[in-house]
Amino acid sequence: MTSLIARSLIPRNNPTLSCKINHSSIPFTTNPTPSLSFSFSLFKPQFLSFNNSGCGRVHSVHPHRSSQNPLRILFSLETLILFIFSLSLLCLRIASDVIVPDFTHRWHQLIAFSEESEAKFSHYPSHLWRAVVAYEDRRFFRHFGIDPVGIGRAVLSFSALGGGSTITQQLVKNTLLKNERTFSRKIVEMVLALALERTISKLRILSSYLSKIYWGHGIYGIELASYFYFRKHPTILSLGECAMLAGIIPAPELRSPLRDPGRGKKYQVRVLKRMVEVGFLDIETALMVVKQSVHLHADQADYVDGLLPLMSSFREQKGSMDSIMKEIWDWETESKIWEAREDMERWALSIQKRNTSKISISNDKLDIQL
Repeated sequence: MTSLIARSLIPRNNPTLSCKINHSSIPFTTNPTPSLSFSFSLFKPQFLSFNNSGCGRVHSVHPHRSSQNPLRILFSLETLILFIFSLSLLCLRIASDVIVPDFTHRWHQLIAFSEESEAKFSHYPSHLWRAVVAYEDRRFFRHFGIDPVGIGRAVLSFSALGGGSTITQQLVKNTLLKNERTFSRKIVEMVLALALERTISKLRILSSYLSKIYWGHGIYGIELASYFYFRKHPTILSLGECAMLAGIIPAPELRSPLRDPGRGKKYQVRVLKRMVEVGFLDIETALMVVKQSVHLHADQADYVDGLLPLMSSFREQKGSMDSIMKEIWDWETESKIWEAREDMERWALSIQKRNTSKISISNDKLDIQL
């Protein structure tokens, strides 16, 4: 009875109150009455304890915090699984919008085609792939499928026409992806370029690229392009012809030398400059190639896409007007070619002066150290 009264006297909502019940041994009673002692503390931990052997021990008024850890772990695991699942669905949705329906078949076909093209590639002249690499992707043999330097330059220049794509990315874009120009397609293109670089070698990628890209006038592949423009097999192309072919890759229809030979010479000069900058060619050889004339061979019947040069319309005229217009056209073409040559000579002269100044400065520093 006394114990019940003591328990009722303890406020339940007062965490600073503790009760201690001690059983004293009283020899003349059969049911000893426990003695009560109350202690009040403002700074003790918030628990209620009983020292009576018949009472249970309560360590804390609050539930155990350790019981919440499995729930938290389970909640975190479920959140992670849900995030991964949602991300996978998003990636599949993006990929399905930009990847061709027969992607798996085309992927295996590209791998098999790369083996065949590599065998032909070994017979091509070295200045062919050097011209293409120098103009399209100068760091091709150093990057892993994506060129961070090229991407950064394209972003900083705010190029609306794109840019920064490597040869591997262009091969993936032309073979495995749709034609939509979207940001999601660019992301998928980078991922597939990384995968392709780890599947086949650099030489296979380069040989497949040359054998699949568009060269203008409905022509695909370097063999057809070489025969269409120069009536030659790629194995006997000269350095000047290879440089002219490499210069038309970014925009084949616009830069076609059959439409404007002067424009073709202009982009040939650009390719030769890039080859000198990369180290594939010396300045003296580049100047010699620029002075050489490139003979184009294309019949009128070959222009099935309506891209006839102005010369074809002049030939239809009769009499002296035909010869007059032909002379005017030849004069304009020759003037553009001479401008391209002069531009190359000025550039070569500036490079030589720069190299001479660097050599003189290095010699002066060496003399001072000595």
